[in-house]
Amino acid sequence: MARKATAGLGQVPWLGILTMVIFALFLYMYREVLVGLVRQWLDDQNYNHGLLVLPLSVLLLYRSLEQIPDKRESSLMAAMPLLLLGLMLFTLGQAAAELFTLRSSMLLMFWGLVRGIWGKQTFRVLRFPLFFLIFMIPLPYIVFYRVAFPLQLASAAASTAVLEWLGVPLVRTGNIIHMSRVSLDVVTACSGLRSLLALVTFGTLAAGLFAMPWRHRIMLVALSVPIAMGTNALRIIITAVLVHTSGQSFLEGALHQAMGIVTFSLGIGLLFLLGGSFRWRRLSV
Repeated sequence: MARKATAGLGQVPWLGILTMVIFALFLYMYREVLVGLVRQWLDDQNYNHGLLVLPLSVLLLYRSLEQIPDKRESSLMAAMPLLLLGLMLFTLGQAAAELFTLRSSMLLMFWGLVRGIWGKQTFRVLRFPLFFLIFMIPLPYIVFYRVAFPLQLASAAASTAVLEWLGVPLVRTGNIIHMSRVSLDVVTACSGLRSLLALVTFGTLAAGLFAMPWRHRIMLVALSVPIAMGTNALRIIITAVLVHTSGQSFLEGALHQAMGIVTFSLGIGLLFLLGGSFRWRRLSV
């Protein structure tokens, strides 16, 4: 079926050549933006998950190939709103040297090219894989840190409440939890924003992979927020308990690093478990 969906393009060689030329120009136009984006994925631990977004989008696109209609209605005029908006953002981003604007323009231009070359019906079929590419764009740092600090305070407050219930003697001042042996600083990396961004990405992926009504898809993505905050609070609580019982040496060991991986994996597992339950419920109705 996938071969059938792409056969129409091969019947018009000049269209295939023109498409390759257009996308080659697109890649050349955004070459520096793409290189900077990959570097941030590699260097910034808050956005390491960006490395997975493009391959996952390709996987989602491949799963949608069977639904692509044989007949395509290319229309440059239909793509003009996206292309013009993308070009405007590109110009503004270049003038201000603003990465988020440039990266957003790249997505809009790419969507516009797909819409113009392959037509409305194909664009509609591929809307979810195309939309999923949003998650490869990092937030501006000014937005990131404005959101991170309130999350630090919320994570510290929630963890303190649980630790007090467990009988751990402590005093909290802001985002710092003072215990008898050591003070635990809930830093930006422990705010939960890193896991929140990644889990919203994977929650959206699960919503697209499992067949379910739209209300369940929206619910699954929305649930990724409390799941991320809950698993992050669990990480802080376990860390605090182990520091209270074992001392500060726990913070310097490999177990502390592994704790983040375990709690994050728990969050992903919960999301896909919920996605599977929504799908099972749909099939059983």
